[in-house]
Amino acid sequence: MVTARLSSHTYLDADPGGRTIPFGGNSVQHGTAVFDGIRCYRTSSGPALFRPRDHVRRLLSSARALGIEHRYSFEDLLTAVGRAASESGLGDSYVRPVLFAPEPYLGVDLSAFRFTLGVEVWPVPPVSRAEARLTVSPWRRPATSSFPPTVKATGTYAVSALAKTRAVAAGFDDAIQLDALSGRVAEATIANVFLVRDGRLLTPWPEDALLPGITRDSVLSLAAALGIEAREGPVEVTELAGADEVFLTGTASELVGVRSIDEWHFPGRGPVFAELARAFRDAVTGRRFGELGWCVPVAESAALG
Repeated sequence: MVTARLSSHTYLDADPGGRTIPFGGNSVQHGTAVFDGIRCYRTSSGPALFRPRDHVRRLLSSARALGIEHRYSFEDLLTAVGRAASESGLGDSYVRPVLFAPEPYLGVDLSAFRFTLGVEVWPVPPVSRAEARLTVSPWRRPATSSFPPTVKATGTYAVSALAKTRAVAAGFDDAIQLDALSGRVAEATIANVFLVRDGRLLTPWPEDALLPGITRDSVLSLAAALGIEAREGPVEVTELAGADEVFLTGTASELVGVRSIDEWHFPGRGPVFAELARAFRDAVTGRRFGELGWCVPVAESAALG
């Protein structure tokens, strides 16, 4: 799991290079911002963003779903992401574009606020290959009738923080969260879940209040390319016990093997996980799977505007 505490580079559209977000800003007070997270990797041809178009589309979709009005086009956002990554001077990094309301006014009618863009870029230390120990959290994901699970809004991550904090306090690395209504497996606190059984992949389906991540989608695509059978479907908690392997996927943490879930134990880095992890590393660094068009040079993205 990744926790960033390193120095970062900030790009604010209202004040490039500055940090002038007022404490009373609506997004600070009410969590009314939407965001996305994009990885930048060192490749043989220079730094490249991984699937930035898909991330920017998701950011725009989150804003539309919440009724957030802003002045940015797809090209504007993609350019700003590339520019921020370029200005940071970092190779391996995590880039987070955020649409937020800086105005120091209270209220939750988002149509009344002016949303602007900020992009934060953090250096990414070498990803830990430690294997995670999980617990099934008593805190469930919000029901799909309460909040759209595909929206990445800052305020909803308090739910993830609640489950993660409790899990860490109990001696675990992370938690599995269940769907509020079905009680089936949804996701970890900020990562998607995969099971391996008899060499085949199974990941929870979107009907169970999960956010289908872009890394999750990448793994499903790589599995197809490698001839590994994979499907989305309902996953009961008891099915975790019968898995041969379990692993997590996320933008920041990439692929993480699971060593245990409460009293159930797994190999951590089983053969299917290892094959997919190698393929993913090759994909993000441009060594293989270039035909998928996932890696976009930072210079190309920054030059759109």
